[in-house]
Order: sequence, then C-alpha cells, then structure tokens
Amino acid sequence: MDVLIAIYREIHPPLVTLLCVAGTVGHILSMATLASMLNPTNLLLISMSGSQLVFCVNYLYTILFKFGTETLCLTPLWGWGWTASFLVSVNLSVMVHMTGVFHVVALSIVRYFSLKHISKVSSTLPWFTYQKSVISLVVIYMSMLIVCGPIYFNSEIREVPYHETCVSKFPALNGTVAYELHVRNKVLQQVIFWLFGSICKLIPCMVLFVMTFFILDRLKLIRQMNERFGNQERDRRYDRTTKMILIIMLIFIVVEFPQGIMAVLHSMVDLPAGAQEFGDLFEMLTLLTSCIIFALLCSMNSSLRNELYQLFCRRFQRWSDERKHREFPQAKSIHFSRDERLSASTFERFFTQSAIQMTNKSMRTSLTYLEAHSMAS
Repeated sequence: MDVLIAIYREIHPPLVTLLCVAGTVGHILSMATLASMLNPTNLLLISMSGSQLVFCVNYLYTILFKFGTETLCLTPLWGWGWTASFLVSVNLSVMVHMTGVFHVVALSIVRYFSLKHISKVSSTLPWFTYQKSVISLVVIYMSMLIVCGPIYFNSEIREVPYHETCVSKFPALNGTVAYELHVRNKVLQQVIFWLFGSICKLIPCMVLFVMTFFILDRLKLIRQMNERFGNQERDRRYDRTTKMILIIMLIFIVVEFPQGIMAVLHSMVDLPAGAQEFGDLFEMLTLLTSCIIFALLCSMNSSLRNELYQLFCRRFQRWSDERKHREFPQAKSIHFSRDERLSASTFERFFTQSAIQMTNKSMRTSLTYLEAHSMAS
C-alpha cells in the first residue's frame, strides 16, 4: 500500500497539470462556440463551462503554488501575500466546484420540464426562455454564496518560525519565517465537511438519480407520441440533447457520490492514512469530468462541432493568407470577406446549372437542325 501511495504521489502532479490545461483549452473553445449560437439552454451551458474553466485554472494555480512552496522551497512564496492568494484559491475551488454541481442539477430539472411541456402540448415553442435561464443562474450563484458561508471563516494565516516540510530537505532554511494556513476552529471544520459532503455532494447526487428516471420516462412517452403522429425530427433533436445531459448527470453521480460519503465520514471520525491520496484522486476525477463534459458537448451536438470546425478553419485560413502575403508581398491575390466567400456547395450548384444550360442549348440546336433537315427533304 505504501508503495502504491508513493507511486501515485509521483504521477499525480503531471496528470493533474495535463488535465487542467486540457480542461482550460476545451472550455474556452466550448464557450466561444456556444456563444455564437446563443439560446437559453446554451446560456446555461456557457455558465457551466465558465465555472469549470475557473475550476481548472484555479486548480492549476494550486498545483503550481504547492510545487513552488513544498518541492522547490521558494522562500518568496512563503510571504503573507502569496499565502493570502493561496487562501483565496482554496475557497474559490470549493465555490466553483459547488457551482458546477448546481449547474448539472439545474440542467436536469430544466430538461425534465422541457420534455414534460413537449409531451403535453403539440407545439414547437420552447418552454425554457431567456428569462427563466437568467433566473436559474441567479438562483445557482446565490445558493452557492449562501451555502459556502462557513467556508470563508474556516482558515486563517499564521506566522510560523520555519517551514516544516522544507527545513527537513534544506536545513539551511531553518529560521526563515513563513506564513501558513491553519484551521481556525475544529468544530467549524467538521461542520464544513458535513455541509460539503451532504448538501453539495450526496443530496445533488440523489436528485440527479431521481431525475434520471423521470427524464427517461418522459423521453419514452415523447417517442411514443412521435411514432404515433410522425414528428421524427423533433424526436431526434430532443433525444440527442437529452442523452448528452443524462450522460453528464451519470458521470457526476459516479464521481461526486463517493466524495460526499468520504466528506461526511470525515466530519464524524478521523480517516485512516491514505485518505489524502483518495481525496487527490477524487479531485483528479473531477478534473477529468470537466474534460469529459467538453468532449460530450462536441460529440452530441452537431451544431457545436460545425461551429468549432468553422472557427478553426477561419483562423487557419486567415493565418495562411497572412503568411502568403508576408512571403510574396508583390503577388497579386484576391481577398474575399466572410460574406463574399463561396462554399463548395455554391460552386457545385453553379457548375451544375451551367452544365444543364449548355445541355439544353445543345438539345435545342439539334432539334432545330433536325426540323430544318426534315422540311428540306
């Protein structure tokens, strides 16, 4: 067991760094593409991607800070200012993580009521409007600020005569004053663990578990109605989006439920050795979930894939044109704006119509020749 823990401690930092970078890039791209096809549901998805983006960037800062203070033993990072920034990072990590969970719960509820509206009313008008989307976001962020209230008073910055971890590695640093985070109140810490495990983990997982069955039942009813009335296009559209949301819900249940159990147990009893490594493992799984969400958004949404592809193509085309202009400044070239560029389908229609016109003209000429020859004979 000790060998496995030692191996995991070695591979944890690079893996987490890779996931943070991948998640950051992925959510930036998803937010950029979702913003180009804005609707009430995508507004909620943009907010969720934004919270996941902040979580990835903030966790990357935490990893780099710990590496600088505990591994490299950089004494400037032991100052009060850097320690205060680390305290902000710790609190922010909990807040944005909780916000992400609340977003998934809100998505499940919104999807259920949207499906319920579709199944009861034979209408294509959306139930989830921009006003309801904004109200949902306000409720999510206000709930997060209220629930996270005790976390703001849990830790404080204290001055210590030396950095315990680094002094054992570099004895010459003995006597260098450092600032560290310390728990202000043990009872408050236990309350926070229970609060974080129950309200932010277990209860949302239970809600997601119940909503999964409700959504599946409502989706089954919609399929039966569409088979009866022949509205297959609406069935496929809602089916794709619902599948994506269901997969996100199940992933959150698998990742968050064990964390909730561990947090509640930690609020009652002292966990054995190795619990810290399990906590790091769950945090890494949370980062992996953040990356999977971006992959799901791209795989289940063809519009998002097309927008992402066009975004890359436009950037690459612009970069290629600028490079050609730098290499051949005297070469004459024709530059089209975005609205003036013709797609491949436009060229295809143009040449097809031209070929049809030429064929019709040739046939008319042949018929005229045959008629003249017949009259002459």
